[in-house]
Amino acid sequence: MPINPYVNQYNRQLDAIRRREAKLFRVRAPRNAPGGSLMAKIEERIPEKLRGTLDTAFYTAFQVLFQQGTGLLKKTIPEKKLRGERYIREYFLKEDPSAEHVRAFHKSGSRGGAAATAAATLEGCALGLLGMGLPDIPILMTLLLRAVYQTALRYGFPYDTREERYYILLLLCAALTRGAERKDYSDRADGFGRAIDHGERPPFDLDAQMRETSRALADAMLVVKFIQGTAVVGVVGGACNFSASRRVTEVANLKYQKRFLEKKRRGL
Repeated sequence: MPINPYVNQYNRQLDAIRRREAKLFRVRAPRNAPGGSLMAKIEERIPEKLRGTLDTAFYTAFQVLFQQGTGLLKKTIPEKKLRGERYIREYFLKEDPSAEHVRAFHKSGSRGGAAATAAATLEGCALGLLGMGLPDIPILMTLLLRAVYQTALRYGFPYDTREERYYILLLLCAALTRGAERKDYSDRADGFGRAIDHGERPPFDLDAQMRETSRALADAMLVVKFIQGTAVVGVVGGACNFSASRRVTEVANLKYQKRFLEKKRRGL
């Protein structure tokens, strides 16, 4: 049976994504980064209970946004517009799955990510100037989840099922952790996403993953939120929302694009 020529086209696009992933999630040897000693000194001044407070704040934000906030968030997302744009891009991709038409999806996700990053940065800086670190967390999580939800829709995936919420939690961890831990979350997200896309029902514990993600985010943003809580330097901590949002939208765009292309290739 002859191989569909489009299979090779999709394989080339997937190979390009894997190369980007290999670079993004490469485990690098530890080294003294610029400003590392300053960060270490700041960590020494952080009260021990702040990590627990951050952990609880993130977990509470997930509980509220997943259980009560999805409907409210949904009202702020132009789902019909995003679906309409996707149908048009999919039509051209079906006719010719070339790099040009794949990039159309990537550019759409990048534009949405840039808007989310700008909003997160402005919000973080504003609260940072007021010396407010912890009140920023529910707002930041709302902006990040909204950006991920829109990315999912751009590639034709739901965001409001328990399975997809679990997948999104893994994406957040892959985006905001570092080193070997980050690579592990990336691999877990790939495995879980592939399983549900094949119609499987892999076992998962959503609440346990919410707690695990909360701990990971608390560790990742501990110093940032401590700095943001001081009014004088708060704007610096608030500006770090830019980094968090950019990393989340970059990973979400990459992973959903990979799932989308794998799904298209299977349909040939």
